[in-house]
Amino acid sequence: MLSLLNASFFEQYGLLIILAGALIILMLLSANRRKKENDYRQDLMKKVVPGAMIKTYYGLYGKIVKITDTTDGKIILVESGEDNKVSYVSIHENAIYAIDNKEVLVLDENGLPVEPETKEDAEAKLLEKLEENKAEEDIVKEVKTEETAPVKKPTTKKTTTKKTTSSSTKKASTKKEQ
Repeated sequence: MLSLLNASFFEQYGLLIILAGALIILMLLSANRRKKENDYRQDLMKKVVPGAMIKTYYGLYGKIVKITDTTDGKIILVESGEDNKVSYVSIHENAIYAIDNKEVLVLDENGLPVEPETKEDAEAKLLEKLEENKAEEDIVKEVKTEETAPVKKPTTKKTTTKKTTSSSTKKASTKKEQ
């Protein structure tokens, strides 16, 4: 009799139990996703400070200039543009998609992207180049000093004797002869 009861119970309520189970699973997944999104938004809002580069849901890239608290939430003044073509836009804090962490893409001779260096690698290369340049400068200085070293010329004594110009005496003597 128990087996008849179990069979008829699942025939009547089996589909309802499966649908209720699926609904509970979807609710749990949705709550988990919402929690992750809220955590992400909280972390993002901690990074939203004046001077930070942001991007919005509608594709605006810019720098935060000013943040104003209002009863409707935070209103953020964003500066966008380059050089003398700058514009300012006020947006709500919920319009921010992410902090903009983009880097300049460097391409090699073949047009393929070059892997970005770590800060330590870049500093090490810079120090190495500076040392090479310093060594080259030392060599150039040595060569220049060898080239421009004063050559000792034989010294001659200058005598300071007064030369009398005899041109006036020659003119006078030619006049006498005439």
